[in-house]
Amino acid sequence: MKPGPFWCAAALLCACDGPVSKPDEGGEWSAIPNAYAKHFEFQTRGRERRVLVFGPNGRSDTSAVITSRSGLEMDPMTVPLDRVAVVSTTHLPFFEALGSSGTVIGVAHTRALRPGVFRDQVAKGNTVEISRADGLDKERLIALGPQALFNYPFGRSIATEAASIPMIPVTEYLEQHPLGRAEWIRFFGHFLGKEDRADSIFRAIEHRYGTIKDLDDGLEEGPFVCFGSNWEKNWFAPPGNSYMATLITDAGGRYWFADSTSSGNIAVPLERLLVMGRSARHFGAVLEADGEVDMLRLAGGDPRIAELDAVRQGGFIANSAVSDIFGTALLEPDVILRDLRCIFRPGTCGTYRPSYFFPLAQ
Repeated sequence: MKPGPFWCAAALLCACDGPVSKPDEGGEWSAIPNAYAKHFEFQTRGRERRVLVFGPNGRSDTSAVITSRSGLEMDPMTVPLDRVAVVSTTHLPFFEALGSSGTVIGVAHTRALRPGVFRDQVAKGNTVEISRADGLDKERLIALGPQALFNYPFGRSIATEAASIPMIPVTEYLEQHPLGRAEWIRFFGHFLGKEDRADSIFRAIEHRYGTIKDLDDGLEEGPFVCFGSNWEKNWFAPPGNSYMATLITDAGGRYWFADSTSSGNIAVPLERLLVMGRSARHFGAVLEADGEVDMLRLAGGDPRIAELDAVRQGGFIANSAVSDIFGTALLEPDVILRDLRCIFRPGTCGTYRPSYFFPLAQ
């Protein structure tokens, strides 16, 4: 298969019990369908099993083909893995949920770790820092001797630096559906020998998400919702086929760009934002800020936006400096959904306390 814009990694994986057998001859690979995830796929052929990882262009953009075969010993690593390193801290919640925190012996950017099991492991020396200012610490990584490196494939530099260590790319951030991102726990479960546990966890997440989504059946039309981000005084909005747009819609909101389809964010001219914002009941954003966020901060410093009723009376935020919106939240889309639903329909939630998205202090 032709590699995509990241890099191509191919590794032979196995569980090494029983006598050595000959590979299965011929036959076609059969896919095991996912419920929501579109950027990885399990396939089987006899006793062989492989995982395909797809980049931004989906199936035409294969970033890795990782194959395992029962009963055959093959280098460079075996499954389940019990000594791994992780490039992105956002993937650590998957290990913790699967009860496999102890398998992570190396993590990049340990200063970004939140209080919890992994910070404790770093403090005890059981998990060590593998990054430095200019990238990965190659010598330290090699000395650790992980069986594999779970890589966030933003570019080729990491692949080059750690060429001697098998790498497993993780592209969960490309999933457009919240449950698609959560379903990546099945991907991690495969490599950690926790497939049954991963399936059980995902089914529970899916059930809770569906239950909350269905609460809006039969209710009056939801509020009109603006959501975006500000960068150097320019505004951008996720398209209608995005992760955030799906959450807003499933929570009962009417998203302002619901009918759009795009592979990237939509640039929103200020004039259009002001016009659409005057019709909205809520205006939200994800940002990173120390201390309390006021209306002007949500509005990107523009007083014209801060004066909108959608900001003054219906503003809402997720603050990544306070909540793990890019980590733990990936496995709690049902919690995000309830947060948003309680913002859009505040009279239906009683004393519920949000975890990720909060109404702006009025």
